[in-house]
Parts: sequence; C-alpha cells; structure tokens
Amino acid sequence: MAACAKTGGVAPVPQTSMVPGNPGAADGIHPYQGDLIQCVTYARQVSGIDIMGDAWSWWDGASGKYDRGHQPRFMSVLVLSRTQRLKLGHLAVVMDIQGPRLIRVTHANFGSDPVSRRVIYDSMPVADVSPDNDWSLVRFWNYQAQAWGILYPAYGFVYSDKSGTLTTASAPSS
Repeated sequence: MAACAKTGGVAPVPQTSMVPGNPGAADGIHPYQGDLIQCVTYARQVSGIDIMGDAWSWWDGASGKYDRGHQPRFMSVLVLSRTQRLKLGHLAVVMDIQGPRLIRVTHANFGSDPVSRRVIYDSMPVADVSPDNDWSLVRFWNYQAQAWGILYPAYGFVYSDKSGTLTTASAPSS
C-alpha cells in the first residue's frame, strides 16, 4: 500500500465524502458464475466499439475508426496502458460523469485475486489524479480496501457512436 501514499506531482484524490453514493458501499458489484469474462469482451458488448486485440491496443486500434480524447464521455471506453501489473492493459466503460475528475465505470475482470476478477462492477468510482487533468493517470475505488487504489497510467478515452456529452446524471441545457 506504500504506492497509494505517494503523490509526487499527482493531483489529490477526491475525498470519500466527495463521491456521491458512498464509494465504499458494495452496490453495483455483481459476481457471476461460469467462464471468466474478459474486460475487452465486456467493453465491446457494452459500448458497441468493435475493436479486437488486447486492452492496451485499443488506443492505437481506434485511430481512424473512432474518435479519441482525454475527457470522459458517457459510454466512452477508458483505455489503461499496459504495465507490470496490467500486462494486457484494461478497459472500462464510462457510465456516469460526476465531476471534472470523477467518473463511474462498468468493467469486468479487474481485481487482484480470482474472486475479485469474477465480478462485474457497474458503478465503480474512478478518479483522475493526473497533474494536467487529462486522465492520463487514474485511481479506481478499491471496495475490499475501502480506499482509492494504486496509480494506473491511461491513454485516454475511445468514443463510441453511443458516446455523448450528456451523462446519466445530466439534463440537457437550454
């Protein structure tokens, strides 16, 4: 957990009280039986983005086919870089934008043990902790630890045809 405490040049993580719906609550966690569903398969099903390959390859795979950017949109896919810990990267679909540095995602196969990887999280908080507020460095809420998790580098967001500027919590402006 030492990595969680290091913040050198990283924006502060929102306090738990800043996350609506108590991020420590276990709502939105759905264990499933049967074959392990991979994050790529799940993200493709939810977002409608038709890219093949490992999660980390989606950023380049989207080039010329889907718009990409560094700000979340509803139903866009957050693409995490491949790291020592995430050898194939990771994908998560944006379900709600709760502020300029806080979103909620749905994703599968994200955990540190066989039990937590057999879960679909459909409302997991993710905080942008990048120095430039560009979502290049994020932290996911860790339900088991009841705290923000380790730092994950991210490429950005791939926007699906379903992506929009409205969030599930927003109303159209007039």
